[in-house]
Amino acid sequence: MDEKIVKKLKNPSSFPYETKTVDFIETHISWIYLAGNYVYKIKKPVKFSFLDFSTIEKRKFYCEEEVRLNKRLCREMYLGVVPIVERSGEYYFEGEGVPIEYAVKMRRMPEERRMNHLLEKNEVGIADVEKIALTVAKFHEIATVIRDPAYGSPELIKEQIDDIKNHRATIEKACKMGKVVDYTLKKCDDFFKKGILLMLTRQRNGMIRDCHGDLHAANVFLGKKICIFDCVEFNKEFRYIDTASDIAFMAMDLDAYGREDLSKAFVKRYIQLTGDRKLLLILDYYKCYRANVRAKVAAIEYAEKPSEDSRRRIEKYCALMERYAGML
Repeated sequence: MDEKIVKKLKNPSSFPYETKTVDFIETHISWIYLAGNYVYKIKKPVKFSFLDFSTIEKRKFYCEEEVRLNKRLCREMYLGVVPIVERSGEYYFEGEGVPIEYAVKMRRMPEERRMNHLLEKNEVGIADVEKIALTVAKFHEIATVIRDPAYGSPELIKEQIDDIKNHRATIEKACKMGKVVDYTLKKCDDFFKKGILLMLTRQRNGMIRDCHGDLHAANVFLGKKICIFDCVEFNKEFRYIDTASDIAFMAMDLDAYGREDLSKAFVKRYIQLTGDRKLLLILDYYKCYRANVRAKVAAIEYAEKPSEDSRRRIEKYCALMERYAGML
């Protein structure tokens, strides 16, 4: 789908219902149209080391996977996969015509109830994170156990952690924190050597499951019902993980917002509900890993287009990495 079609689909007449305005968001892998009460998300025809949307067949498949997987935690939001059609030289979401692309159709949720916005306004409390812990605990309990040893292995996690070395120069250029990268990698390597048996035991005990993979505040709507959305559909390596990794992501994110009280309450309630007390033995390692990935993403963005926002995020997540590494 080319830029001409992307632009034409911004017209309110492209939708199968009356709408006056269309909001548009572009990410490195998606085009997202927000119109009235619905959202349409189109996957870009791109291929990276971690995902492959290069053909229409693959894009349709991953649209279907996105709906299937996200219905696990946010059934009311994900409505299905719909075609984008061409009729008489014009392009439309749904309806009759020749399908030229596919989109995930979602119900539009109240943006003001998105958890990251609420955290910024100091409107998230312990009761909220305890409800999230309950939702995630129930989800993990019934999630498919992954027995393939290739997934969630200690070696795979170490490889993903070590990958930040490829971005050390950018991090040093952006905020002079190259030595922090060196320090955290050394501490993580030391933990890997002494903690590999623990990780392998968790793997054998069925703690590698079909998880969410991207569990942070921006992917949660706090309403009468907790809605956790936008899980990783495009790469099983990022979703077939230790349940502790899911928990560590949310805990790290709450720390990043300066809410260590909520982070601790979230972890405490999850452990109470699941009985997984050994999670604490590996939590800081996974929190360091999650901060590492966030720092790396910010570094990639900075390398492509330097900005103060990406520089600050590199700095913030490197500082968290260093802190967690010091606890290993």
